Amino acid sequence: MVTRESQRFRTLRDRIAASPDAILVLVVLVIFMDMMVYGLLIPVFPEYAPRLGVDESVLGVIFGVYAAMLFIFSIPMGLLSDRVGRRPLIVVGMFLLAGATLLFGLSTSIAHLFVARMVQGVSAAATWSAGLALLADTCDPSRLGERMGVALSAVGLGTVLGPVVGGLLFEYLGYTATFIVPSVVVACVGMLVLAVPIRTCPQEDSRGRAGVLPRRYLIPLAACAATTVAVSGTYGVLDPYLPVYLHAAFSASPATIGLVFAVLAVAAAVAQPAAGRIYDRYGGSRYLIGGGLLLSGAAIFAATQAPSLALVAAAILALGITLSCALVPMMPIMSGIYHDQGSQGVAYGMYNTFFSIGLAAGPFAGAALSGRYPLTAIFLLQAGVLAVMGVLGCLLIGRLGWR
Repeated sequence: MVTRESQRFRTLRDRIAASPDAILVLVVLVIFMDMMVYGLLIPVFPEYAPRLGVDESVLGVIFGVYAAMLFIFSIPMGLLSDRVGRRPLIVVGMFLLAGATLLFGLSTSIAHLFVARMVQGVSAAATWSAGLALLADTCDPSRLGERMGVALSAVGLGTVLGPVVGGLLFEYLGYTATFIVPSVVVACVGMLVLAVPIRTCPQEDSRGRAGVLPRRYLIPLAACAATTVAVSGTYGVLDPYLPVYLHAAFSASPATIGLVFAVLAVAAAVAQPAAGRIYDRYGGSRYLIGGGLLLSGAAIFAATQAPSLALVAAAILALGITLSCALVPMMPIMSGIYHDQGSQGVAYGMYNTFFSIGLAAGPFAGAALSGRYPLTAIFLLQAGVLAVMGVLGCLLIGRLGWR
């Protein structure tokens, strides 16, 4: 017999299933947890070298393994989400992330760290591809930039809490607690996603055409790839090597390093929805993307020249804003490119693939260069690449017909 309470519960479930705002909250929560766990390692990494007897280049490679898995699995996960729906991929991704985080907490060797990082990368491919596609499925296209900016702000929020929580847990509770506690929280989020109804259908059109683009889209897609790789490559260098630089130059503790990264993440979390709103209303991709890359190079240069930790933090604050301005327009642009192909899963699988290329190239390039050049020289090279790409972007984006 159906009671009034059960009817009310079903009505509430139906409202959640049909609400774009509820879907946005769910996707934000999933991305937040993924990036929080990713950020847990940042302040702890300088301690790995004496703990496990390895040098900085090995740490860079471990960071790169995450991106390599993201690169390999993002498009397959996007295609799979088009076929079977978004929620199954998100749930599986959350449980994989919980397992990887637990393995980090129990690791006693470099081999354990490699396996945990690989599983973490596979989980990110599933949750990001399916989660962003779910958001595009349920969002008004005229607000897609703003909504994607809000979703990406979860990256900043997760990166804020990840290093801060990781640094504090490591200092006061030890290495194991740094990962076991978040593992339990991630598993709870997976259960929440499993419990919340989501009304999505497999993308039937995509079965014959997914990933096949007319030639006119190839150059815009290449421009999206170059921009996304530039931004993610910047994070790929900063994540493993900025903590080492801050520790060497300013004797920064893990908690202090976490706070510097919190500045970067807060700036991104605030700037990304604003950049998306500006793009939705006014366009301006030439100035957002080209100007964002150019000013990002200037911010990194300023950080390398800063004589105090406070000035480094100020430059990092500016970097979070400028990188966000360059990255957020990629989301609605990628969605538009793949809209006619009926495959938002592939669209964001491609976005994740581009992002992972930079995220992998940064640590691997840093590992190759760190034995020959000081970290300051590596950061200056990165600043120069961003500045050149920014100038080229300002000159060429108008020809692509982007808003």
